[in-house]
Amino acid sequence: MAKLFNMKDDEVKANFLDKLRREIQSANINFIIGSGCTAPAIPLLGNIENDIEKKIGEGKDDEAEELIFGYLEPFLEVTDKLKSNTDAVVNTVLDNYKSFLGNITQILFERKSNILPKRATIFSTNYDLFIERAFEEVDTHVNLSDGFKRNPSISRSFKFSSSEFFNSIYNSGNLYSYNVEIPSINLVKLHGSLSWQTNDKDIVFSVDHLGELLAEHKKLSRKKKTEEIKKFNNKFSVVFPKKEKFKNTVLNQTYYDLLRLYANELDKENTLLIVDGFSFADEHLLEITKRALKNPTLIIIIFSYTKEASECFSRAFSSYNNVDIVYAEGENISFVEFNSIIKEVVPLAHKPNVGNNQAGATK
Repeated sequence: MAKLFNMKDDEVKANFLDKLRREIQSANINFIIGSGCTAPAIPLLGNIENDIEKKIGEGKDDEAEELIFGYLEPFLEVTDKLKSNTDAVVNTVLDNYKSFLGNITQILFERKSNILPKRATIFSTNYDLFIERAFEEVDTHVNLSDGFKRNPSISRSFKFSSSEFFNSIYNSGNLYSYNVEIPSINLVKLHGSLSWQTNDKDIVFSVDHLGELLAEHKKLSRKKKTEEIKKFNNKFSVVFPKKEKFKNTVLNQTYYDLLRLYANELDKENTLLIVDGFSFADEHLLEITKRALKNPTLIIIIFSYTKEASECFSRAFSSYNNVDIVYAEGENISFVEFNSIIKEVVPLAHKPNVGNNQAGATK
């Protein structure tokens, strides 16, 4: 049976923090985050998948496309605001992500184990670019891998390959024979990203077109021509919230490659998965996670926004004793509170070297 931890009980909280502190030192560290982490910059969209499926089931495909069209609007608007740094709500959420990356960075720099890699993996179902933008502003020597091969290219077109994840990078001394592992973070966007574009048989990285897409969205919002809306929706290489998720084989193959990567990571010995802002509403991810819990060395810690949500998680994972569910009686565990809890278990021996966020060679 899943275990419940009420963070408003001081003794329970102290025991939980001590447990978590030990686990992050001895496990392969993974996070999975969802739309709860981007609220309120991008509002939670409730039962959007059910609404879309209902329209499709009623033969109202045009109305389903219009729902998807509306669903995309806040993602485009927030991305535009991320560039300008002028929106207070967006900047607050961005600061939360910077705290999140800072906590992970500190954990990796202070990791005592020489057996486990200095690496953490963030699985995300969000399309937005908050993590990428936050990483630009986190002043530390950590490598972030988003799956794109950034070879020299005058076209600025980088191809996606899941083989880019889980590589270890080392600095080597010039005079003495030693290697120092550079802490790294994998960013695995399970449902695709606004920065993804499909180009023939490849997914490529591109953000230059997003401003044009926002302008086109505003124009189509006034015209509301169904055929043009369908064409617009098809320009995005993301997994839309509906049962029939794909319209091209490239995205299909990439999605299942990433699901397999998620499953393989959870199957590793001594693995920790920390969950925040994610409801497990995606049936594929829920089933993969349940199957992975047969791994006795896997521990999943779910931070629940409300006590009511913790009860839903408890029912979903009632058969598993390697699941911990964290809630706060009478209060919400927001992304801010989640970061605060994680910070309490971050080792404080010393701060990592600061500088620009690209790892450089040791002199």
